[in-house]
Amino acid sequence: MGTRLKTRFLSGFTAILYYEFLWNLRKKKTIGLFILIFVLVTLQIALRPLLAYYYGPPLPADPSFVYTNTSYPSLLGGILLFLIAIATTMNTISGEFETGSIVPLLTKPVSKTTVFLGKVTAAFLTLLGLFAFLGIYTTIGGILTRGPQDSLWVVPVGVLGLTTATTVWATITITLGTLSKNSLVAALGSFGVFLGLAIVGSLIAFYLGQTEILFYAPGTGASASTLPCAGSGEGQSFNSINLGSGTDWLGRLLVEWLIHPNDVLNYCGVRFIRGGARVETFLLSSDPISTIALRSLGVSLAYVVGLLAISWLAFRRTQILE
Repeated sequence: MGTRLKTRFLSGFTAILYYEFLWNLRKKKTIGLFILIFVLVTLQIALRPLLAYYYGPPLPADPSFVYTNTSYPSLLGGILLFLIAIATTMNTISGEFETGSIVPLLTKPVSKTTVFLGKVTAAFLTLLGLFAFLGIYTTIGGILTRGPQDSLWVVPVGVLGLTTATTVWATITITLGTLSKNSLVAALGSFGVFLGLAIVGSLIAFYLGQTEILFYAPGTGASASTLPCAGSGEGQSFNSINLGSGTDWLGRLLVEWLIHPNDVLNYCGVRFIRGGARVETFLLSSDPISTIALRSLGVSLAYVVGLLAISWLAFRRTQILE
């Protein structure tokens, strides 16, 4: 009995995956996303070498180009992750209700849970495929334009971290789409969340500094650096880096942890002196990069699991009327 149920689930799950991938291909959504990644990565790889060739001094070698740009895209940064998440998942669930295709879909011998898991898995695999393509293309282009590259072995970790970071925004979109059954609401609502978090985060950072409140919100999070918070830079470490500690930076944090496991990053606070005429920075807190990376991973997974649980419960309880 258990084997038959397992076989039935796997066959239904595979059928949903096939249906979702085929639907995305027919709508040209997946193809469009790969073209977008190709264009952006091409610009990132080729623009500076071309400008250097025609207008400036030769482009110096950059052995960290690949692992930095495959773990956090310097071109557009977090907004790129958000836009890819929106494009991939804005109609993953809601699109079925808008077109009415949810009715014939659920008449098949599959449960709502199987449908939900199949659709979410297809979205995650699409994101993984996009960032794997980004990783391979950036690696080849980086070697050709920036010379031999360091730490190529961490590129898969960066790609997985980048995929997980994008999945956080994707699950926000899926949740809003499942609750509203409207793709426009899912897209605009997600944009509102993204914009709201960015504005509130900027205000908190401006008035309080890189406080721990920012550790647990999706997005960039608090900014951290190996540099001291005050003074002229005395005590600067040899490996000087500046990172965000939020979910968007998960890939880069994991990569930097593997490459520089002994780094300690500083979070700077701010205080206003003489009625705000002068601003002074001071050390608010310090954490090993291992702590920051694991915290970002834990926060990311908590958002993904929690939001998917809400979406699944909402989808299961939805009444499907013909």
